[in-house]
Amino acid sequence: MSLAAPRPAAPAQAAEAEPLRVRLAVSGDDVAIRRLLRQRALGGDIRLTLEREPNYFASLGRESLRHDTLLVEGAENGELIGMGSRLVQSAWQCGDVGPLGYLSQIRLKQEHRLPPRAAQRAWQRLGATRLEEEGSFDLTSITLDNRSARRLLERGLPGQPRYHPIGDYRVHALATGRALSEPQGIELREADETAWQEILAWRLARRRRASLALAGPAEGRVLRLVARRRGRLLAGLAVLDATPWRQLVVRGYTGRLTRLRPALNLARRMTGTPRLPRVGEPLRCGQVVDLAHAPGEEPAAIALLRAAAHRASGLGLDLLLVGHAERDPLGAWLRHTLPGRHYLTRLYAVAWSPIPTLELEALREGDLDLESSAL
Repeated sequence: MSLAAPRPAAPAQAAEAEPLRVRLAVSGDDVAIRRLLRQRALGGDIRLTLEREPNYFASLGRESLRHDTLLVEGAENGELIGMGSRLVQSAWQCGDVGPLGYLSQIRLKQEHRLPPRAAQRAWQRLGATRLEEEGSFDLTSITLDNRSARRLLERGLPGQPRYHPIGDYRVHALATGRALSEPQGIELREADETAWQEILAWRLARRRRASLALAGPAEGRVLRLVARRRGRLLAGLAVLDATPWRQLVVRGYTGRLTRLRPALNLARRMTGTPRLPRVGEPLRCGQVVDLAHAPGEEPAAIALLRAAAHRASGLGLDLLLVGHAERDPLGAWLRHTLPGRHYLTRLYAVAWSPIPTLELEALREGDLDLESSAL
């Protein structure tokens, strides 16, 4: 979805939507914002809401250096019609560290659209929250099957920043609690502090080499694992549990999945795919962060992911999410060796001012080291 949603509205609806007021949210808007997030599900075969309970503003504070949320509401009755947020996080770009904006949680109330003038005011107000040191673009992602929104944003509207596609991003949803046999010759253990500092040094080295790197929240890690062979460190990862402040809730399925869900759940022990929960049931998701491996040790990383998925069930997690840019070499290993469901999004550099050609080429061709917990 976008601040100028593609859903058509009848002239009477558009007239009723005017006049609209555009402003930045304050703490007193918390209840209305959380209600809109519960009401507006993302499209796809599985309709999910991304919710932030019990406090919207506190949740953004745990994930960003600073943040702003834009509201669009009826000028007379104060009804919340749309919203969008901009979170500023630390990012690495070609070795340099600096603040980067991320656009997210753009929602419109069901059966509403923004008239062009209101959309322009919304973009202008959101862009005004940027600081000079934040560079020429923000980052955002849109689900790949949301073609109408992507076409609209890539085409551009008056007053809207330019959306430049820079790559696709895949999230693997792994079932937790499956039986595990330790791979021959590889020891999988919880990380001691010495090993973990070495893993973090590997992660930092890759971020410095990346054309763009973005880490997730600093808190919320519930598990740290490493893989060794004869004492040599091969790989490491951590699992983050953000469900105390950010949740995924299933709000519906397509007709086909509604019919097939019982059979798919019966077969999941053989297929290894995650359970499809009841409508209205939250999914407690862990997210893989700080994943790193020594050169040529992709099999150790896969073994470590299997171990993390096995242990995540004991932590009360329903799913384990691991994400990567499509051109990440580890991605092919994940697709071919780990059963689960896959979700694709497209990454965009949202340019508020022109991006230099060489910088845009680097984003489109270089290493995008982005953790799913940051998106």
